[in-house]
Amino acid sequence: MTAVAVVGLGAMGSRVAARLVAAGHEVTVWNRSAGKAGPLAELGAIPAATPAEAASRAEVLITMVADPAALRAVTEGPDGVGAGASASLTVVEMSTVGPGAVARLASALPPATGLLDAPVLGSLAEAESGSLVIFAGGPAQLVERVSPVLAAVGSVLHVGDLGAGAAAKLMANAALFATLGTLGEAIALARGLGLSAEAAYRVLAATPLAAQAERRRAAIEASEYPPRFRLTLAGKDARLIADAAAAARVDLRLTTAAGTWLAEAEQAGLGDRDYTAMLKTILRGRDSGPSCPRPDAPPAPGAEPAGYDGLIIDLDGVVWRGSDPIPGAAEAIAAVRGGGTPVLFVTNEPRRSRNALAKRLTEIGIPATAADVMTSAAVAARVAGSLPGLANRRALVVGPPALHDEIKGAGFRLVTSDEAAEAEVVVVGGHESFDYRELRAAAAAVRAGAQLLATGRDAVFPMPDGPWPATGAILAAIETAGAAPAVVVGKPERIMFDIARETLAGCARIGMIGDHLITDIEGAKRAGLDAILVLTGTTSRADIERAMTPPDIVLNSLAALPEAIRARS
Repeated sequence: MTAVAVVGLGAMGSRVAARLVAAGHEVTVWNRSAGKAGPLAELGAIPAATPAEAASRAEVLITMVADPAALRAVTEGPDGVGAGASASLTVVEMSTVGPGAVARLASALPPATGLLDAPVLGSLAEAESGSLVIFAGGPAQLVERVSPVLAAVGSVLHVGDLGAGAAAKLMANAALFATLGTLGEAIALARGLGLSAEAAYRVLAATPLAAQAERRRAAIEASEYPPRFRLTLAGKDARLIADAAAAARVDLRLTTAAGTWLAEAEQAGLGDRDYTAMLKTILRGRDSGPSCPRPDAPPAPGAEPAGYDGLIIDLDGVVWRGSDPIPGAAEAIAAVRGGGTPVLFVTNEPRRSRNALAKRLTEIGIPATAADVMTSAAVAARVAGSLPGLANRRALVVGPPALHDEIKGAGFRLVTSDEAAEAEVVVVGGHESFDYRELRAAAAAVRAGAQLLATGRDAVFPMPDGPWPATGAILAAIETAGAAPAVVVGKPERIMFDIARETLAGCARIGMIGDHLITDIEGAKRAGLDAILVLTGTTSRADIERAMTPPDIVLNSLAALPEAIRARS
């Protein structure tokens, strides 16, 4: 019997602790939420008050936590594992945190304390059955010493020196994510080309994807992905892979693409589902988000005929002005949706995430998910991720946290202003804390050859107390100082409208509703869409008389939309 401590009692850690108790070891447990220790205490485990206390009782201590920040929280400081560790203790780090976090852990422990990094391959079923694969990194004699303890959890594969276990886990997950992404895209292609599901799976059975296709088919067809390995954790792992690859100067194009699918799935609200729910996002044109009715589909009972089978609706100045909802907007959107017309909300505003915007829409009476919202930040991430010839995928982001998250989710390592010389891409979005230091860093990066992207060129956006400076005001300064023009991805540029049309796949008659003559109306007309102007934002009737590109329809507000559509029908 060995005195073992387990720090971190999440879905995996609790199962590991239960296996160790069942194997007859003396097990001490600790978790940030103390209640999770209760069921294990009933099995015979001993709860500890702090990670330091757990370390002081153990010969072997296992950490299994969510991410590098959680690992630092439980190992450093006066209550951390390091404070209670002794020369007789071996710490076995079994989380997926990457080689950098393992190196930091080594520096936080007393020099005489043993350390292995031993992340696992497998999920809940394997943890319960003791069939995990354990990638161990560290001295061979230390691996041999703790292997009898780890045998209760799974089989140990010694892969090299300290840090090699973390590296092996990232490699394994890179293979998993890329394989899953390839499977999803192959099925999406089959659907797009009109192959039946039966034919598609027969074809896949003759390829290297045969086993994955067979294993995932039921979940894909049911569109149900019960959590085994939560998608939020997979997204974290994808970011660790991207950071490690960038540090090693390894170009991972397929893995990066898979990471963007995971990021989109998380932003669509699937974070608490299994990581394979990224398949739902890849197949979202048929499984989720706004979708157009079939041409032969009967209208809903009592529904009015629609003049459009898809609508793209701007937010600022159309649905709300600042924090104030525009009267009648929620009712108008409910009416057109009730008639079978799907709606996609688009905005050049980079300050809020798709989830935050969807939440705000729902709060004002317009039910929405992140899949119903397209932001210029999300489009910028998609464009940046597809840029050719990037050696290290490092980006300088001048913008709000939502833009940082989107670019990081596209597989980029974000650099600080002090590291601007390393940036291959500079991405700009409006934010209130823009300052001279950011201007200087962005200009220096652009002058050194970094590509310049921007979420929009709007100089201002409407607020109740008057126009506020927007992305275009900041971008003008960076373009001037950097002596190079930006590629702008937001409205009125064609790319945002094209991606919106792609999202509304199958819609033949699409209208764009906005409040700005250039950003919304001219952009829509260039993209071949009908342009509907509302007068609740930046444009007046006098402006319309001077417009080079007049709108097809002018409404006092969105409240008038259902009647205008009926009249057009």
